[in-house]
Amino acid sequence: MLAAAIIVGSYLVGSIPVAYLVGRATRGVDIREYGSGNVGASNIWQSVSRTLVVPVGLAQITQGLAGPGLAWLLDEPAGVQVAAALAAVVANDWNPWLGFSGGRGVGVTIGALIVLSPAALITFIVIALAGVVVRAIPQGVGLALVATPAAALVAGQPAAIVIGCAVLASIALAKRVLANGPPPGEHERPDVYVNRLLYDRDIRDREAWVRRSVAPGARHGVRTKT
Repeated sequence: MLAAAIIVGSYLVGSIPVAYLVGRATRGVDIREYGSGNVGASNIWQSVSRTLVVPVGLAQITQGLAGPGLAWLLDEPAGVQVAAALAAVVANDWNPWLGFSGGRGVGVTIGALIVLSPAALITFIVIALAGVVVRAIPQGVGLALVATPAAALVAGQPAAIVIGCAVLASIALAKRVLANGPPPGEHERPDVYVNRLLYDRDIRDREAWVRRSVAPGARHGVRTKT
């Protein structure tokens, strides 16, 4: 019963739509209708306020840390810690309060890795920062996610942790491809899903993507330029 309570609690904590609430509170906007449409810290940076990206990012990291951290403090097995982490990420990515739209779960995943695998976290940070240096942030984050289970394996961590890291990476990459729905009509091309996987957007031109206008009322990726 304790394990189930921790997992459910982790899901509820992960479901708090921090970026959405900040957008509403500070600018009165639905963040899903601006910039990338992503309900996360990166879209806060692009569309709401650069000064708020740090508290939003830290809040999302805390969301990912809370459930696994509590399981660790209560000496629950690795499997329970992993399940709590996955519950938080799934709730963030497919948020029940936002019609199952959401973010990419990277911040929440980072929080989970703090508890699950410091070795995987360090590997993630190093590779992601390398992506920043070479100005290939989406690719760097993608590679960093893929590297986390290998890092946990090399560190000699339990199989549950290695598998958990692999599932966390798979969820993040799947959410990239799925985004918050199918591509809008003007972007319905065979390469859209490749662009999403590699660039985390429907088109390669980043500036055109994040600066496009989004019609009020657009949802789940169905957007029109105005």
